[in-house]
Amino acid sequence: TSHAGRTPRQMEVLLEHELVDLCRPGDVVMVAGTVQAINSAVAAGKMGKRALETSTYKLYILAHSITTMSERRDQNQNRKREQEGTAVYTQQQLQSITQLCHADHRYLGMMERRAFPFDLLVRSLCPSIIGHEMVKAGIVLCLLGGTTSTTADRGNQIRSNSHILIVGDPGMGKSQMLLAATQVASRSVFVGGNTASTTGLTVSLTKEAGGETGIEAGALVLADQGICCLDEFDKMAKSHQDGLLEAMEQQQISIAKAGVVASLPARCSVLAAANPKHGSYNMSKSVAENLNMATPILSRFDLVFILRDRADKYQDHMVATNIMNLHRREKSGSSTGRRDVSSSLQHNPQKRLALKDRLEWVAQFQKQPLPADLVRDYIAYAREHCKPKLSQEAAVVLKEYFMTLRHPTDGRNRRDSVPITTRQLEAMIRLSQARAKACLREYVLEEDALDIVELMTSSVEEIHKDAEGNMDRSRGGAGGKSKRKIKKAFVNEVYRIIGSGSECTEEDLRRIAVKVNCGLGDFAGMVEDIRDEGILMRTPSGGYRVVS
Repeated sequence: TSHAGRTPRQMEVLLEHELVDLCRPGDVVMVAGTVQAINSAVAAGKMGKRALETSTYKLYILAHSITTMSERRDQNQNRKREQEGTAVYTQQQLQSITQLCHADHRYLGMMERRAFPFDLLVRSLCPSIIGHEMVKAGIVLCLLGGTTSTTADRGNQIRSNSHILIVGDPGMGKSQMLLAATQVASRSVFVGGNTASTTGLTVSLTKEAGGETGIEAGALVLADQGICCLDEFDKMAKSHQDGLLEAMEQQQISIAKAGVVASLPARCSVLAAANPKHGSYNMSKSVAENLNMATPILSRFDLVFILRDRADKYQDHMVATNIMNLHRREKSGSSTGRRDVSSSLQHNPQKRLALKDRLEWVAQFQKQPLPADLVRDYIAYAREHCKPKLSQEAAVVLKEYFMTLRHPTDGRNRRDSVPITTRQLEAMIRLSQARAKACLREYVLEEDALDIVELMTSSVEEIHKDAEGNMDRSRGGAGGKSKRKIKKAFVNEVYRIIGSGSECTEEDLRRIAVKVNCGLGDFAGMVEDIRDEGILMRTPSGGYRVVS
């Protein structure tokens, strides 16, 4: 069955005469027959009066015809989802969804268009948390999802669900945002990483009373066609994290245990929150070094957000005011302490406003968030009825951004560029489709792609910034290393190859830098740092001496 969040039912089928050997293992078949009942003792092979006195019966299907459906499997599943997965909305719900869909300057009475339905949805997600608009925007896009597409060669489906990882210091509201996502999602499962296991996330097998093997669905299967929130993701053991690899990429869970071979659908988005290993996030280390997490898992997240508890007088004033208003039971949408961004937006000569500026302005303009029921209905309606396609203008924007990251235009070496792959390009396509879903559009426009580029740029900059605020492009990717780790490896190779007290040339140091995978653009700065530490000394001949 392809019902969301359900495990397949098991029932024996009796084939007789010419129906035998009409299908092979692995075929998807359609069986027409009648349900029959047989004494459980007789079915087990027992005979006599004692067997007939058993009051329990077993159901089975007596097949009359069997048809192989392997060639039309995908078409039948899509048709069945369209017929059985349609939700019924009342007239009042449809009217509220229509009003929110047209939340532009005509609906709000503004002189020019400044707010989109997407901006209002971000404002209404977890309004008790002040700030973090870009993180909330990513969560809303994760809830909406992209458009499912199939490959032309074999008809394999390309996943449309996005995955987001939120890494931050304690007390930044990560768990609150995850709980808010579960409240507005039509289907959601909330799991704590410190108590989760591989079988609890995927599938477990149980022995039933009759000796048969039963399948118990885990969190990812129960969250099919929804969202699965994993809190305290860093507390989960690496052996248990490996169970997420297939579900996050192939959107299914395969099992081959105790004679049971099956594949269960797990078409869900994963929203994970994790804390750094040493309590607070260390900017001198990369994301992979800050988390106790397997590197293949990190590469499957479309967006990675880093939340740091920094001393900001303006932000701290807003947070303190909001908390006091909540405890005084006043309206949390009070504008006390908010930055006045309306004046800067009025004098903006550009037609398009940046996503970050729009979200800040909507948070100030929209004093009260939208009702949670309206947000839930709107997201469910958009996921079900809106299937946007990528337009030519949006494709050009995403392609140019991808090429800019892969091949920098400022003359840097290719090895010094951001390690972005085609997996991130597909992630941007999914996010842009989700951005178009927020406005219930049939096509992805250029403004949708520009918002996604801004969101992706914010995520990339957070990942690649070091402690001094400079861009360290070697920190990205699943196995990214920080400059501190590369410099340590470089110094060890210098001592091993050149030796203490020996002299070398700059070309010798460059060859060692290439050996430890150090970008040539960072070579000069790293040598200067080593000289400041007293490891290298400049000689009168222009070379270097290794100090013991």
